[in-house]
Amino acid sequence: MQQTEHEPALLNNLQELGLKNYEKQKILSRLARYIAFDKGEAIVKAGDFPKDFFVILSGLARYYYLSPQGKEWNKAFFREGQLIGSLSSFLRRQPCTYTISAIEPCTLAAIPLSIFNNEQDSQLQTLLNRYVREIMLRNEEREALLLTCNNEERYRWLLQHQVWLVSRVPQYQLASYLGMEPVSLSRIKNK
Repeated sequence: MQQTEHEPALLNNLQELGLKNYEKQKILSRLARYIAFDKGEAIVKAGDFPKDFFVILSGLARYYYLSPQGKEWNKAFFREGQLIGSLSSFLRRQPCTYTISAIEPCTLAAIPLSIFNNEQDSQLQTLLNRYVREIMLRNEEREALLLTCNNEERYRWLLQHQVWLVSRVPQYQLASYLGMEPVSLSRIKNK
């Protein structure tokens, strides 16, 4: 995939993600590989040791767990401008416990996780810390939602906080994300 074609989008996304230094953005841009994924294609598979994190330049991705019975449980969804990758796998140096796949055709900028090994680089550490905070806050909010809200309240929360998912994610995947069966979500939507 053409490097220069996607570089402006990557530079803009890095700026939006809090990396303000243009020279640092250019360094990451030179390290990036631009990869296209088809709808349904795995970006990172459970059991893999990812070597990259990704910036979504276009498309939509999801994280999901697969039960021993083959049922998928959606953990999170990500869209353009967001970072994806298995931070826990990187920090623990263990295989990824979930799969990351494209829900729509995706164009991603793959950047080596090894850039975060330089603890002296305050800008990259700030980017990493921001990513960690976002994950922590998102996971805490979702955990509270799943533990304290009923199905209708979860759906209302989705409409207030992540309405973009409704038009881009299949209903059965939304239901899984909200911790309910697809028929329950259908009933709530039809009320």
